[in-house]
Amino acid sequence: MPFHRFKLGAFLLPAVLAAGLLGACGGGGGGGGTGSDEQFVADICKAGAKFQDDLTKIIAKLATIESEEEAAKEVAKPFEDFAASFKKAKPPADLKEWHSEAGKSLDQAVAALKKGDTSTFDGDPFPEPPSGAADRLNKIAENNADCQKAQLFSE
Repeated sequence: MPFHRFKLGAFLLPAVLAAGLLGACGGGGGGGGTGSDEQFVADICKAGAKFQDDLTKIIAKLATIESEEEAAKEVAKPFEDFAASFKKAKPPADLKEWHSEAGKSLDQAVAALKKGDTSTFDGDPFPEPPSGAADRLNKIAENNADCQKAQLFSE
């Protein structure tokens, strides 16, 4: 059922984003770019935790909406807030380009949701992350309370 898939996708998009970032990359050294690994992970996880809270607040309303288009419009605001927070995060140098492209993908998803379009959940909307970041960022995420709350890194 497409509507059910959309509701599931709405909850998973930030997790997919974080998993792609922190799970699909290889090992590597420190960031050395505009932001530190620690702050980048903290910022992404804080945004993910807030996103989870925002969606939890509208779950009951989503259950009563019959139209996939209306549900998409309803979740657009939490996605927009998540996208804004995500884009403010300062990535380490090896994630700078990926972060920019992922931010653009989030903006496109938000624009689509505002129009009632859920096609953004048909596949992975994010670019492939660069190799060299997963091990170091995953270690940081393991000890971050917001990462645990947002369930961004549970397997």
